[in-house]
Amino acid sequence: MLIDDSITIPDEELKFTFSRSSGPGGQNVNKVNSKATLHWNVVETLCLPEDVRQRFRTQFKTRISQAGDVVLYSQQYRDQPKNVEPCLEQLRA
Repeated sequence: MLIDDSITIPDEELKFTFSRSSGPGGQNVNKVNSKATLHWNVVETLCLPEDVRQRFRTQFKTRISQAGDVVLYSQQYRDQPKNVEPCLEQLRA
């Protein structure tokens, strides 16, 4: 995944899980795993320069798990593929 001209995250480092979305959603809300959650280990990645990694970890410390994973999610759409893209956009931002 291309972040900018100097940073690219290998697709193998991005892990997605899917779960049921919360809130109203019609008949399928309790049956379909449409919420997308992105996990990316910012501590172990080799694609970030050390200064960028430290700045990222400081700025987004509330979104980084004990294991070093950045955890982002989207549940605004009712299907998985549409919820993947907002997760990637959040990471790019």
